Amino acid sequence: MATIPEEVTEVLNRLPLDKQQQVLDYARIVEQASSAPRSTLPPGTPFKVLRAFKPTMSREAVDEMERAINEECERIEPDDDDLSF
Repeated sequence: MATIPEEVTEVLNRLPLDKQQQVLDYARIVEQASSAPRSTLPPGTPFKVLRAFKPTMSREAVDEMERAINEECERIEPDDDDLSF
């Protein structure tokens, strides 16, 4: 029985060069994602708190994220008089 790296190599060798490049690009994305720091902040954390969590984010990335949140996200405010769901 072949190991996972051996099976991947076998499949990769059968693919055309452009598909091999796609696999390599994907593998690099997966590798980077697995080494990225994970936030310990719970879902729903306000952006001002998230803004402080940026040890590996560029200022441009933080600004772009803030712009997207401000422009593209709908805000839903709870109705103080109606607590039913």
